[in-house]
Amino acid sequence: MSNTNTATSKKDDIRTIAVCAVFTALTCVFTMFIQIPTGSVGGMVHIGNIPLFIAAAFFGKRTGSVVGGVGMALSDLLTGWVPWAPITLITVGIMGFVYALIVDRKPTLVRLIIASVAVLAVKVAGYYIGETIMYGSFLVPLASIPGNIIQIGVNSVIAIPVILILKATCENLINKLAPSAR
Repeated sequence: MSNTNTATSKKDDIRTIAVCAVFTALTCVFTMFIQIPTGSVGGMVHIGNIPLFIAAAFFGKRTGSVVGGVGMALSDLLTGWVPWAPITLITVGIMGFVYALIVDRKPTLVRLIIASVAVLAVKVAGYYIGETIMYGSFLVPLASIPGNIIQIGVNSVIAIPVILILKATCENLINKLAPSAR
């Protein structure tokens, strides 16, 4: 009996790793695909938060953390934003965790909006702290706050309806592929 549980557990672990890998890659590529500078220090608008929000909403805190932190930090490393990678790894990892914590695998319009607002607060605070350390100034990081607001706003406006549309399909798929992920 324990062999069956062990085999099921290993299969679920492999599925979880595969889901993390796919969404991490999507987050990295979506972040790299569109990068529109906002004029603020290190600020840009990209669509990398969309797969992050989808992964966090449907697969939970651990997946949200890995997908967000690793996916966007990898994008930083691949696109020349290397000094930002540690800040991104930590901040966006926390963003994925918080989004998943609030949505709790039960995406509703209210939960998704609250999660988006909370993630905005995490992004602003995380990058402010990181930039304060990076630049040695409490004033310089203030310039990136409008860009952060635009970044999360644009991604939320796109991700929320997509998540709500995918809700039934994703829940059925998750139940078939990774029942223990619930």
